[in-house]
Amino acid sequence: MLLRIENIFVANSSRKEFFAIVGRHFPIFSEEYVLIEKAYDTAKNAFRPHFRDDGETRYFEHLRGVALILMEYLRVRDANVIVAALLHDIMEDIEGWNEERLALEFNKGVAQLVWWVTKPSVDLYHGDKEARNRAYHQNLGCAPRWAIIIKLADRLHNLLTLWAVPEEKQRRKVRETQDFYLQLAEKEIVLIHEIEAVLVRIQGSFPPVAKV
Repeated sequence: MLLRIENIFVANSSRKEFFAIVGRHFPIFSEEYVLIEKAYDTAKNAFRPHFRDDGETRYFEHLRGVALILMEYLRVRDANVIVAALLHDIMEDIEGWNEERLALEFNKGVAQLVWWVTKPSVDLYHGDKEARNRAYHQNLGCAPRWAIIIKLADRLHNLLTLWAVPEEKQRRKVRETQDFYLQLAEKEIVLIHEIEAVLVRIQGSFPPVAKV
């Protein structure tokens, strides 16, 4: 199950391979194909200076990975959902991008999906990240199904690539996933076993607790 997902990433790690998948489901030069291509290029350019926690992997690989989970593993055939997956972090992380700009450059459906999965600024909560996250999770629980599926694919990919972060952050992400995202997966009946499996993998990598 997890190996299948990871093999999808390995087998489709280039632009050519990614768009070979897109081309199997949307005719080349169709409105959907062109929209996905625009989102791919927009995300790649916007996140060009950004890297993941290991300092070596381009952040764009995460965005592409989430889109691949949707297209190849979950068999999503809605172009707006694929576009939103590629752009799901752009409002949160890239200055100058907001819901209005996304609606203008893509469409309202894409903009709304990205809005649902975007965390609000911590400044709105006086710098309290925990309060911001609680409010975000509460809001996400009311989100449209497609927005939730994008977020669950996002969480799954983040868990699969969590090895580069310190153990304390890994433990925090595991707890957060158990407390909220796994329940969300059960509610929507999607990616339940995959998230459970990666949690077991991560927890199995933790050093044993010393006996007193």
